[in-house]
This record gives sequence, structure tokens and C-alpha cells, in this order.
Amino acid sequence: MSSRPHYGIDSPAIVAGLFVLSGLGFSAALMWRLFGDPPVVAEIVLLGVGAYFLLGGVGMVSYSKHGKLRIRDEILEAIRWRGDEKVLDVGCGRGLLVIGVACRLTTGMAVGLDRWVAGALTGNCAEAVLDNARLEGVLDRLAVMEGDVRQLPFSDDSFDVVVSNFVVHEVNNRAEREQMLREIVRVLKPGGRLALVDFIFTAECVRVLQAIGIADAERSRVGSFFSFWLRAVLNFGFVQTYLVTGSKPSTSAAGNAQEGKGAILDSCRTSR
Repeated sequence: MSSRPHYGIDSPAIVAGLFVLSGLGFSAALMWRLFGDPPVVAEIVLLGVGAYFLLGGVGMVSYSKHGKLRIRDEILEAIRWRGDEKVLDVGCGRGLLVIGVACRLTTGMAVGLDRWVAGALTGNCAEAVLDNARLEGVLDRLAVMEGDVRQLPFSDDSFDVVVSNFVVHEVNNRAEREQMLREIVRVLKPGGRLALVDFIFTAECVRVLQAIGIADAERSRVGSFFSFWLRAVLNFGFVQTYLVTGSKPSTSAAGNAQEGKGAILDSCRTSR
């Protein structure tokens, strides 16, 4: 058994497809050169196709091994932590973000929710979250449960912080993405903070959040200036990774009182 946490390879089928397409491009250029007399332009195009898809595959593996760790840190640094917060990670996967949250807590509790769809991530399951949490030494500050991001199984004003990493683009359509955001705001306590990252639909997220009362909702680039625009250029502008943040307005409603750690655990179907 590994002594280090393993957070999986994201979208493994896409990664494999990129490497296959890269191999086809290079192979076509080689075979044409061996058995024919390809025009220089055609050969350059085939080699360029191979290189492009190879770069894409290597980039996705690099993201899974290193990039998402840096993105996690940027999400966590967007929150001012006390250590006693109740935190929800919407779409926790193998636990990268929810475990990062738990490491910032002392008396608080982090809850990871997901449906653990096969193929979204290698080894994607609730047990992987708990195994990684055990290796990181935060199992006592973490719970996991299965649930739908569009219908969060929590009462109103349950969490001080809600976070999410690369989940918005997985939701089928605009109406369902709006429903997800409404649910996040619903379970967030007045004065609570939200932070989510994605590479598409982030401008839409800001508009929806502002429309439903998160007046300070905004987005900012994730990563360095160079890395942000390199990803954008290589993906023809379709990939622009942003962090969306905002705070739920404070009120004097009775619901302001914090729920105890045990109350959240009682509302979760934890797997341990």
C-alpha cells in the first residue's frame, strides 16, 4: 500500500485519446516518408498534429500530477481560515480539495460530496478519499457522502465555506449549472465564502451569482500570466482557467447560529 496520497489522473479516456492521436500523426508522417514522397507542407502538418496532441496529453498528465495541486492552493488561499469552519467540497473526486481544506482546520469539519462517476478520474470512489485522508492524517476532520450537486442534501445555511474544483463544466446545461450555483448559495451561511475553479462557464457563474445576491462575485486568472495564456492559446481560447469567488451577504436571521460538528455528521451518510 502506498504511503503517499494519490489523487488520480483526470479524464483518463481523453488523455489516452490524445496520445493515440499523437501516435497516429507521427506514424502517418513516418509511413509516408518511408513508402512515398510526401510534400514538405503535408509532412510538416502531420508532424505538427502529432506534436500538438502529444503536448495536450503530456499537459493533462502534468496537470493531474502537479497542476491541480497548485490550483488547490490558489483556491484555499482565497479563503481567510480560522480553523473552526464547516466546509463543503462540491464534487470532491479522490479528495484533493476537501483534504486540503481539512489540513487547514483545527476544530472544524470538511465534507466531500460526489457521485464518483467512473471514468472522470482514475480510481474515482469514496474509499479513495478516505484512504488519502488517512495518509494525510486528517480523517478525524473529514466526512464523505454521495449526492447530486444540483440537489445538495443539506439544510439552508449549513456551511461557512463551499469550494469546488473543475465541476461546473461537468453539469449538463445552463439551467442545471444555475441550479448547482443556487444550491451552493442556499447551503452557505450568511457571511460565508465560496470559491470554485473551472476552465469554461466561469463568466456565466459570475453573472448567475450576482443575479442571486452574491454582489461581490468575481473571477480571477488561475496560475501565472504565462501559464494562463499558454493554455488558452494551445486550446484556441476554449480553455481559460478562472477562480470564481464571492460572499453570501450577512443577515441577522436566526439561522446565523453555527451548527455543531456532530449535526453535520448526522446529516451525512459517511463512509468510513
